[in-house]
Amino acid sequence: MRKVGCLGGTFDPVHKGHLALAKRVMKAFQLDEIWFIPTKDTPLKDRSCTPFSVRLNMLKIACKPYRKFKVCTIENELPTPSYTIQTVKELKKRYPDVLFHWIVGDDQVAQFSAWKNIDELLGMIQFIAVNRNQVDIQDERLWVMHDVKLKESSTRVRQGYFNDCPKGVRNYILKNEYYLEDVVLAHCSEKRARHVFSMTEVCLALAKKHGVNHHEARMAGMLHDICKEQNFDEMMNVMNIEYPELLRYSPKIFHSFTAIPWIKENMGYTNQKVLRAIFNHTICYSKSKLSRIVFIADKIDPSRGYDSSSLYEISLRNLEAGYQKVLKERDEYLVKEGEHVQ
Repeated sequence: MRKVGCLGGTFDPVHKGHLALAKRVMKAFQLDEIWFIPTKDTPLKDRSCTPFSVRLNMLKIACKPYRKFKVCTIENELPTPSYTIQTVKELKKRYPDVLFHWIVGDDQVAQFSAWKNIDELLGMIQFIAVNRNQVDIQDERLWVMHDVKLKESSTRVRQGYFNDCPKGVRNYILKNEYYLEDVVLAHCSEKRARHVFSMTEVCLALAKKHGVNHHEARMAGMLHDICKEQNFDEMMNVMNIEYPELLRYSPKIFHSFTAIPWIKENMGYTNQKVLRAIFNHTICYSKSKLSRIVFIADKIDPSRGYDSSSLYEISLRNLEAGYQKVLKERDEYLVKEGEHVQ
């Protein structure tokens, strides 16, 4: 009989840690294949999942290079809510010539009391418990894999660490703009996040009016303040290494510079027009339409609490006129505050 390990989960999204774990389990327990089984929904999760079709596409991309990794969509065909015991019964029914093993993390073992018919389930299929947190697992019905250390997690990916995913998955996430709201909420306070979301809507409206790429406008808007609340010492370290010549500017705008290496290193995003627009959103002497749109939108965002409707209308009618007007008001404000941009 073929011996198959079943790795179930939301895979929201799949990451390098999932693949590394699958390889290790397959080798340690001499399994013939690993089947990745994305859940349609998850009764014990407290957040809504990304649509099944999206998570499935990412899994297919991740597994494509591995001959012994398969993606099984059985849970999408079963009634909801999705319970493991239903999945296992259906698997055994459909594939009587396969000896299945169910792979779980130690966090899931700790929740066994909440699983539907857990004792019956443990009698139906061999469970393999992956002990990532060095907890004491006493259940003799489980095969346990110890000393498993993985830095990647789906939560961490949703916070913007897209490089924790295989390259193809990362590119899929970026191309389709998935998890951007999660990234903003992970790195910005509630007030700052409101500004980012509101400002991005202004970016998109101006981009549509002036023929600028929608994707580039959204990415620049959503990521422009990603390092606004970065630890000051960390920010200064980046400035000293990457941009010592820009230390003449006020520290209040360093975030527009330090965002660039953060985005490239952690998100793997390298669109130069977008990065340039983020870099310039506080100083903006660029002639790029996108850069000027992001600069304008950041300054006239209605969530800032003052009436910027006239500047918005000017910018819609004539981007250059709007840019010049916003630039003049920005410089007048800096003089009033006793600051300088250069």
